[in-house]
Amino acid sequence: MALKHIGIAFAALLAGSWLAVSRAQAPSQDVPARTGNLHVLSPADHDLFIRAFAMAAKSDWAGAMALGNQGQDTTARQLLQWRYALDRDSGAKFADVDDALKMASGWPLHGTLYVRAEADITPDMAPAQILQWFGSRAPSSPIGRVRLGEALVATGDKSRGGTLIRQGWSEGSFDDATEAGILAQDGNVLTPESHRARLDELLWRGEFTAARRQIARVDSKSAALAQARMALASGLPKARAALAKVSGSRDPSLLYDWSRALRAANKDAQAHAKLLQIEPAALAKDHTQRWWNEVAIQARDALTAGNPRLALRLVDHAQIPVGGQYPDQQFLAGFISLRFLKEPARALTYFQRLGANVTRPISKSRAEYWQARAHEALGDPASAASHYRLAAAYPDTFYGQLAIARTEAAPLLHLNDTPVEPVAKAAIENDTLMPQIRVLAELGQANDLRLFAARAAEMYPAPSHLKQFLQTLTGWGYPEIAVRLAKVSAYGGTPMLSFAFPVLPLPPYPGQSAPPQPALVHALIRQETEFDSQAISSAGARGLMQVMLAAAKTNARAGGLPYRPNDLITDTNYNIQLGMIEFTRHYTSWGNSLVLAIAAYNAGPGNVRKWVAANGDPSNGSVDAIDWIERIPFGETRNYVQRVLENLAVYKNRLAGRDTPLTILADVYGPAAPPEMVPLSAPVSLRRAN
Repeated sequence: MALKHIGIAFAALLAGSWLAVSRAQAPSQDVPARTGNLHVLSPADHDLFIRAFAMAAKSDWAGAMALGNQGQDTTARQLLQWRYALDRDSGAKFADVDDALKMASGWPLHGTLYVRAEADITPDMAPAQILQWFGSRAPSSPIGRVRLGEALVATGDKSRGGTLIRQGWSEGSFDDATEAGILAQDGNVLTPESHRARLDELLWRGEFTAARRQIARVDSKSAALAQARMALASGLPKARAALAKVSGSRDPSLLYDWSRALRAANKDAQAHAKLLQIEPAALAKDHTQRWWNEVAIQARDALTAGNPRLALRLVDHAQIPVGGQYPDQQFLAGFISLRFLKEPARALTYFQRLGANVTRPISKSRAEYWQARAHEALGDPASAASHYRLAAAYPDTFYGQLAIARTEAAPLLHLNDTPVEPVAKAAIENDTLMPQIRVLAELGQANDLRLFAARAAEMYPAPSHLKQFLQTLTGWGYPEIAVRLAKVSAYGGTPMLSFAFPVLPLPPYPGQSAPPQPALVHALIRQETEFDSQAISSAGARGLMQVMLAAAKTNARAGGLPYRPNDLITDTNYNIQLGMIEFTRHYTSWGNSLVLAIAAYNAGPGNVRKWVAANGDPSNGSVDAIDWIERIPFGETRNYVQRVLENLAVYKNRLAGRDTPLTILADVYGPAAPPEMVPLSAPVSLRRAN
């Protein structure tokens, strides 16, 4: 299930302020650091710290720290010290990390520094010193729980200390020496239950070497289960003997691994049956993400196989708790109920639960749109119109735009923007963290700059203040950070379109066919990299439009351009030209279907061919295009297609400088949308409603 580019989920950094870009990540070590167009360091310090941070990026910490200590700028030295303390392989000791904790109070990743410090507490450190260091703070890591527990036991609190040791032992990933040390010092505190719990966690994480050592510490029944689970990881044929010893077990973890192995062997019916044997409560609580991922895969497989009733049964069986994966479960259940089982009343219940448990515009608009679709299917156009109106309150989202198109006879896209007068530039110069931000920007340390900029935006959220900050970041050459922070501002109710949807001049199209729309090129770039010209994915896709090296060679030849791989991250025009050629190739080969071309640009044409074969071809009307998008099995690509389509509509406005006709239906369906997509017979004017 490998995509063309493996995406990076920018998980909830700094109080949930970051979302995922489709598949790009920050520059890797083979990318020369860009230097912002500002100068706060002396020329000597600039050159010195450029070299020091480059050494650090290559894990030459001895050289980096020696060089950094020669520098005169205190802020740059502190930033290098902070990086040194954060790197698990830098050689930093407890005292080094503790110094960084004291120095970097209020900086990003402070919690990570605590984890690093806890890992460096040595067994021979005085218990009183350990207790003093923790104070009233709870440990942040398994090894931290063990070390605090040992100190408590040593000072007489055996009950609380033993509990912490057992918890840390059960949860932790330890190297051989640390594991042996814990067993030697705390063996009398560890219990059979804690040994079984540790074995289970090791197996869930796939740490089989440590698990094999752990097997010797558990009872024979638990050992047999572990042997079977490890055997299943090598495939069903190699697991038969081990499975025979546990054939009657109802252990949820074993059944989960067994079901996955059956699915991998294309024994779908047996996989589904095994999954339905699982008592889901424990897995839904303790392994929610993995459990839901497997359930969703199998449910979508059942749907593709023409068994929507089984698909819904699998989804309902998951019993996902309210939280992370709950909205995905409720949406998929509602989607199956409405579109395949034709049970709109049941679907409405799921969609209502979805709406009650999401807050972001993308999710709110999706929940309201599908509630409207359910109401329509129930024969209640008034309620449908009401929910379409609620969805349309988010006009820069895919489902918000579809809602506008459903309720307006001649829909125009009007984007919400906030007229904000920025404060004077001098007003942000003395902000906390601005010294660090300036140095990082000058040195081209984009990864760390993102973190510090996000923290600064949290500290100074006033729109006028934020706007000046975004202007400053853009002026320094970091538009991608401004894009991300502008997205967060929009989530909070203050959209800043010029930063969230930047515009750049496009180079001439060198291909032989008609060029892609400028709005579409911008839409792709925004979703690919948020305009980070130096982005490189873990699969090697490069630059603004995430062009793979092999594709770049083909695209350059097609456009009559030289093949210059190094220029993919240094020459934005070259990158865009090759990206445009690649997209146009997909667009042409898929019969001018935007949906299929966008999906192919993300996941590759081979995957799209599989999905068309399994779920129908939306370009010829054999299947509803929205249904087809929602049935894409890769969550990244499903999200990607929707985001590019919504960006396309927004950029048509941005490039025109005015409200433009909303063409989302034509973009999704081509020349003719099905009757259930065109405006309601009595359109509700969303403009009047607002």
